[in-house]
Amino acid sequence: MKKVLVALTLAVAGVASAQVGIYGRVGTYLDNTKTGASTVQGMANDLSHFGIRATENLGGGLTARATYETYIQANSPETSTTAFGDRQSTVGIAHKMGSVDLGRSVHTHFLAISNNDPFGTLIGSSAADVHNLRGLRFSNAAFTSVNFGNVTANFDRSTGAVGTAADPYAASLIAAVGPAVLTYARYEAGAETSDVLAARAKFGATTVYGIASDNKGVTANTNRGQLIGASHNLGGPVTVKASYGRIENGIKSYNVGAEYAFSKKTYAQVLYRNVEGTSAAGDVRQVAGGLVVQF
Repeated sequence: MKKVLVALTLAVAGVASAQVGIYGRVGTYLDNTKTGASTVQGMANDLSHFGIRATENLGGGLTARATYETYIQANSPETSTTAFGDRQSTVGIAHKMGSVDLGRSVHTHFLAISNNDPFGTLIGSSAADVHNLRGLRFSNAAFTSVNFGNVTANFDRSTGAVGTAADPYAASLIAAVGPAVLTYARYEAGAETSDVLAARAKFGATTVYGIASDNKGVTANTNRGQLIGASHNLGGPVTVKASYGRIENGIKSYNVGAEYAFSKKTYAQVLYRNVEGTSAAGDVRQVAGGLVVQF
């Protein structure tokens, strides 16, 4: 694995005038999750990954870029087979007016939810309990973004998607209005559709969040979900967070957490999540605490 990373880095670094960097995140938590009558205790991995990013200034305001990002099973790597580039593998062109990237990456419908959740759809988040995340990523896709001042339009389209009746797409409009950022997003793949309205606004040390989704289709994914939340910095390294979400006539979920920042890239976190399912077998109680280092 190390030899492959070194070879990839040297190969990209050999491109004339390209800027190459390695980045990543390692997050490991002690976790206790009870689902129904079953309890699982142990360590949990949370979005650990490493990536290689290359950019080249083409002149005229254009930048060529490529990103290759791989998932890491940080707490128990011997139990997982690493698939290089499984999180993101894209190549594209960017300008201040917009960008086009080709390959595999997260789609804009998922980002509409993740960016407006105080827990960022990470460990302990209620977002996935009440919203349909629609698979998070597209492969064999084009990711397009166009900027109009304070408004950004995004359109992502996958081709030849496996197991779907039609090639999926995701689109969004994001507008910055004063202290608020407003988002509308849509996902569609044949009869499977999801619409998201989301917003977040920062007022001093407090940020408030809201997400509403309408999910339709031929599967059990048909529902309407809502989530509200907030995060507040206590004036130092400590930030507290909370959210509450529900599906109409169904699941209810809430969570609370506290984060201690040792630096801009390293923090410890404790979390509690409670889910009231449609039956006792679907109830969830989760307690977790861990450390995250980003580089």
